[in-house]
Amino acid sequence: MTNRHVVAVLALLVAVTSRADETETRVERTDGSVARGTLLAIDTETVTLTTTDGKQAVPLAEVRRILLDQTTRALAAPTVQVVLVEGGELSGTDLIQEGGTIVLTTTEGKLAVPAERVRRIAWGAPAGTEPAWVAGLPPKPGSDLLVVRREGEPEFVECAIASIGGDTISVVLDGETIPVKRTKVSGIEWLRETTTPAGGTVVIVRGGRLQAKSVRWSPEGHVLDDSLRMPAAALRSIDYAAGRSVPLATVEPERVDVEPYFGGLRKISGLASFFAPRTIVPPSGDGHAVLLVRPQTVLTYRVPADSRRFRAHVERDVPATATTHVDVLVMLDDKEVFRRRIDAATAGQPVAIDADTTGGRRLTLTVNFVPGDLGCGLRISGAAFEK
Repeated sequence: MTNRHVVAVLALLVAVTSRADETETRVERTDGSVARGTLLAIDTETVTLTTTDGKQAVPLAEVRRILLDQTTRALAAPTVQVVLVEGGELSGTDLIQEGGTIVLTTTEGKLAVPAERVRRIAWGAPAGTEPAWVAGLPPKPGSDLLVVRREGEPEFVECAIASIGGDTISVVLDGETIPVKRTKVSGIEWLRETTTPAGGTVVIVRGGRLQAKSVRWSPEGHVLDDSLRMPAAALRSIDYAAGRSVPLATVEPERVDVEPYFGGLRKISGLASFFAPRTIVPPSGDGHAVLLVRPQTVLTYRVPADSRRFRAHVERDVPATATTHVDVLVMLDDKEVFRRRIDAATAGQPVAIDADTTGGRRLTLTVNFVPGDLGCGLRISGAAFEK
C-alpha cells in the first residue's frame, strides 16, 4: 500500500469517527419549522448548529424545543437519587460533598450541584421513584434528618450534616461531630423549604429532570443558572416553550356558562358538578392536567399579557367506536380562530388547536351540541398560552 493510500485510509477513518461522535440535534422553532444538525453551542441568546448548509445561529426567542439524539450507551444502574428544593431530580452511581458542592457521579461524568439547592438524597431508591422512608418523615422536624437503616422502620436522627465522604457521613449531634458509615444510611432530608422552580425552561438530562432560568452548553460542559454544572453528554432535551407557557389549568376563567342537553338537570342537587368543567390531574402527578368539558359549555379567559399563541389538543371522552360528536369553537375577542367537529373520524388522533393570540384580550372556548346528538365530554390536553 502506497503512502498516498495510507493517508487516504486514515482520512476516511478520521471522518467516520468524527461523524460517529457527532450528535444529531433537532431544533423546533416557534413558527413550526425545524433545523437539524450538529450542536455547537447554546448561550443566553442563540442556539448554534452546523447544518448541511453550514453554520446556523437560531435566536432563542424563536426556539420552542431542542432535542438531542437519544442513541447513547447504556446507563449504569443509578444507586443514589438527588431531589432539589425546586423539585428537580438527578440520579447517579455515587455522591460526595466537597465544601458547598454536592458532586454526583454519572455515566457521562460528574455533576456539580450547589449544596443549598439539595433537599433530599436517597441511596438505593430506584430513579424516578420516591423512597419508602419519605412516608414516615416527621411532619415538623427541628433540624436536618439523617435516615438510618433499621430492621423494620427507619430511624430519623435530627442533626446537622457536616460533610458526605466516600465511606462516611459526618454529622453534628449535641455539639459533637460523629462519623456515620454510609452503608447504615438510607438518606438525608435537609430542613429546607420547597421553592418555586428557578424558571420555566425544562431541561432533561440522563437520569434527571430540571428547571432553570438560564442554560448554557458547549462541548466542554453544560451549565444551568451559572451554578449547576454537568458534562455536555448528559443533555437530552431543552423545552423553552414550557418557560414561556401559561397552562390553561392555572388561568381562572372570567366566565363559565353551562347548559346541559336537558337544561333542568343542572338544577338537580349533585348533577351541576357533573356538567361543570373540571380539571383532571393524572395520579402520576407529572403535571399534564386534562380539562374535561361537556356540551353546551362556554368558557371565557383573559389572555395573559404578551401571549403569542394558544395551543391545545382536543378529543372525545368516549370509546373510539362511539358515534356521538361535538362542535368546538375558539374565538379571540370577536374573531373566530378555530372551528372543528370532533367525531369518530378523529378517534385516536387528538385534534390540534393552534391559534394566534397576539394583541388579543379574551379567548372564548365553546363546546357545543351537534343537532340531533346528545353529545359527549371533550378532553382538552396540553392547553396553554405561549408568550
